[in-house]
Amino acid sequence: MTIEFVTMNENHLDAAFALTRQMKWPHRRADWQQALLLGEGLVAQENGEVIGTALRWRWGRDYATLGLVIVDGAQQGRGIGKQLMQQTLAALEGSNVRLHATEAGKPLYEKLGFVATGHVEQHQCRELSPVTPVACGPQQRLRHAGMQDAALLTALDRQALGQHRPLLIANLLASAERFLVLEENGTAAGFACLRRFGHGYAIGPVIARNLSNAKLLVSQLLSGASGQFVRIDTDRSAGLGRWLNELGMAEVDAPTTMYKGVPWQPENGGMQAFGLMSQAMA
Repeated sequence: MTIEFVTMNENHLDAAFALTRQMKWPHRRADWQQALLLGEGLVAQENGEVIGTALRWRWGRDYATLGLVIVDGAQQGRGIGKQLMQQTLAALEGSNVRLHATEAGKPLYEKLGFVATGHVEQHQCRELSPVTPVACGPQQRLRHAGMQDAALLTALDRQALGQHRPLLIANLLASAERFLVLEENGTAAGFACLRRFGHGYAIGPVIARNLSNAKLLVSQLLSGASGQFVRIDTDRSAGLGRWLNELGMAEVDAPTTMYKGVPWQPENGGMQAFGLMSQAMA
């Protein structure tokens, strides 16, 4: 039978959700819906049945991310994943593309020109113990973010990741459980949000000027999530991992960060990414 590759739409979400359940990935249908709203997807189908997916997000002119590349277990070995990737990369021509690879996916991505640049640690806890929040310093204050902050937060996010993500920031401002901005001497020094994802809650993005500010933001969000399932994905190089382990947020996975193109290098002393939106969207 001929395999068709078609643009993903809302009608494919139930089948896509079923594929992640087959993979034992935690995504809810609502997580798929958000991912598609913010990006574009491709599905492989045979006889009207979805047997593979790949999503892409173009974040401005120069940078893009790629994820949720899945092939039905019964259909693997037919080159479907390679075709999904080739067509997705063709649609991202001209962008520097980041993805997070499982061990099974790395060989294919390497053949397609991706180079490993590090690891992202997945930390989580099924029932979070009480966390004492880090207190603000004398020149610091925390406040809740609002829609009036959208342009500011988009700019801070771009400093850290090189990605222009106004749609993502607006979506999070409208949907997050808690969205905090940290100010120092009246100037924004970072932000972080707690949102529904997977088995419970996820923290991310976490954007801050330094590690101590990142810990302050994350601890404030964790302090209100006692007893809940909470997850955070962080680049190993960011330095949050040991502290998260000490809080009971154990590292459970460490996919490989890979780039096709030139990785973004944030300015020294500028905003840094301490927590990802997700492994798929980065």
